[in-house]
Order: sequence, then structure tokens, then C-alpha cells
Amino acid sequence: MAAGKKRKACYQCGEVGHRQRDCPQASAELRESVNKPQPPVDRGHFSAPAALFTFGELFSGMGGFRVALDRMGGQCVFASEIDRFCVENYQHNFGGDRPAGDICRIESIPDLDILVGGFPCQPFSSSGSLQGFLDDVKGLLFREIVRLLKDKKAKGFILENVRGLLLHNDGATFATIRKELEDCGYHVCHKVVDAVNILPQERRRLFIVGIRRDINPPKAYSFPKLPALARGVEDILHSEDGTDALSKDDLERLALTNHQISKVRAQPYTQKHPEARFLTNTAKAAKTMQSSYTKWIIGSQFVPSDANLRDHDEPTSTPVGDDVDMQQWRRYSSREAARLQGFPESFHLCSQRAYHMIGNSVAPPVMSMVAAPLLQALGLAKENDDGWGWEITKDLLLEASPNDERRESLRALLSATTSV
Repeated sequence: MAAGKKRKACYQCGEVGHRQRDCPQASAELRESVNKPQPPVDRGHFSAPAALFTFGELFSGMGGFRVALDRMGGQCVFASEIDRFCVENYQHNFGGDRPAGDICRIESIPDLDILVGGFPCQPFSSSGSLQGFLDDVKGLLFREIVRLLKDKKAKGFILENVRGLLLHNDGATFATIRKELEDCGYHVCHKVVDAVNILPQERRRLFIVGIRRDINPPKAYSFPKLPALARGVEDILHSEDGTDALSKDDLERLALTNHQISKVRAQPYTQKHPEARFLTNTAKAAKTMQSSYTKWIIGSQFVPSDANLRDHDEPTSTPVGDDVDMQQWRRYSSREAARLQGFPESFHLCSQRAYHMIGNSVAPPVMSMVAAPLLQALGLAKENDDGWGWEITKDLLLEASPNDERRESLRALLSATTSV
């Protein structure tokens, strides 16, 4: 190593001397071979006897499940996450609550009503390893969910993953997952839900919901139908002036170089689907925000640098041809990415790996819609009215909107819309 050159710290634990893939906190297969004792889990922050229900959040990331469930009257009694940046961001947003580390090292968790989690999707994602259930250690983390469901016998659960899980290995992987959940004693149902109905982002995600079979009387669950709000990226871009405006330095930092533009344009997928990469029409919804955003430049979407300066009444659609090189293009800011996911404006975003955390997260407004029927079926909801979940979702949508005239326009739209 050259003199004076600093060694990079591991992304997972922050220590030097090993790479991320060798970190004992990052690999489930090291569970047996690493004998380092796990520190006691500090659950002091996770207690509130006045809550309507309790829940635990596995693979918590930046806390997308919790944003919704806290709003619905729940109290988080346990969370688990190994990424140190996610842990820091989680602590900042949830009163200092610090998620426990590797769930594989934790023998037991507190009693709870609901277990939620977005177990690692890379083994089943088209942009991931595609190794799947038995060939990727991340895929095997699903078994930790099974272990805890058998141990704690939660009244219900909500799991989220990519839709590719349904098709992996010709459906055999999902059949195995469903059977193992049913063998834990649950009625299980699933559905692919697209966030684009209520958020300006195409995001199809598989939700798996379970209700314990022995609950008397038997309870049923039906997925809600999300209203089609037809929102576009223009709803979440930074404004031209005021406190929400991007600075000159921000615009320069987010801008693409001519070389990067040419590289993206040269891709066959870009030639076939230009708007998927260069969104000239900001009245359209964004493509799926992924954890690899900006790192995987040829698979990311960009907006014109002056998109936030345009009059919304002016046409914004122009062909993506030679004119692309005549425009300046930029990435979404991390705050814009968080708005695409439905995180409140007040939600803190740490400066490191923000896109990675946002891309891996569940969208809170979608989560509140999915959770409401489950909580009502279990008698854990604040209200039994069918519109209760939609009212909470509307509040979350408003809080994830820029605080200008667009929020008021959204408020008017939501007031005239009912969940069906």
C-alpha cells in the first residue's frame, strides 16, 4: 500500500482490515464459524404499553415499515439491521432507537402482535444475483422469519419482496416460501402492488400477508385497491426558488457528463425505451428507484437539469435523439428519491448511501394501505371504518410532497378521491 493512502472501512461494520463480503456481520453462512459473542440487545427504547399494537421490523433498512405503522398507532418493540448507515439513519429518525444487528445471531425477540420485513431481494431480482433460495445466503435469511414466527406466534405478518420472487425457478421458490409460512400456522395470501397508483414512481412489489390460523373467530384478509392518482415526477422535483431550490453546487454535483450521457444513450435498452433513461416528459411517473441508482449509470433514469424550472402548462415531451446531447441532464436528488418513495419531508436522510437505502426501502404510503385491512381483521386498528387506512395514507402522501402549491393541489386531489 502506498504511503499515506488510507484503507477503506468495511461498509457493514466500519472497521478496516477486511472487505464487506468478509465481514462477520454481513454473511449468514458465518453464523456457525464466527464465535464472537453477540452483545445483549438493548430494548430499552422499544416499549410503550399504551400502543394499539406492537410490531417487530426485520431487515429494517431506513425504517419504511415503521414510518407507516407508527402512524397507525403501533409501537416498535424490536428492529434488526446490519448496514451501519441504515442503523445511523434509523436512530436519527426514531428517537434514538438502535436496531439490533445480525438477526441470525439473536436467539429471541420480544413478544409482538405483527412481524414485518422486506427480506433481502437480491437473490430474486433481475438486477441482482438471481441465485435464489438455496444458492444465495441472503435468500436463506427468509428462514429467520420462519424461526421467529414459530417462536413468537405473532398474530399476523407482512413481508415485501420483488415481484421476480413469484417467477423464480418456475414458481418453485415461492411455493416453498408459502408452504413454510403456512406450516408456521398462518393463512397466507399475496399480491403484487404497484405504487404508481398513488406515488409518481412505477414500483411493483410483492406483498405477502399472513393471519394466524387459530385466531377465533377466523379472520380474512383482502388486499385494498389503490386509487389511480396519475401523478408525475413534476410533483416531486425541487422548485425554482425558495428553501426547496437546488443550489448551483447541488446541480453541478447531480449533473451527468457528456461521456455519461453518451454511454447511456449507446445502450440498446435506451434506444428501445428512451424515456426509461431520459425522462423528457416530467408529467410521467419515474421508473423504479433501485438501490444501485447512480452507481449503475446505464440502468438509471435522469431528468433535464432545467425540469424543475419549467412551466407545468408547457409541453415537456421532446424526442430523445440528437437533441439529448444539447440538453443538460441530472440525477434525482436524494430528497426527490425519498419523495418518490413517499417518505415525509421531515424524514432525515444521511449523506452517505442515501440512494442505496431509499431504493431498498418499502414505500410507507403503500405499506399503510396494505397494513390497514390486516390490523382491522385482527382488531388492532384505531377505527373499523374501511376508509381508515386511506385517511392515514393521504396524510403520508401530503407529508411527502414539497411544501408549496403542489401540496395544496395534491390535497385537493386527495379530498376528491376515495379508496375503492
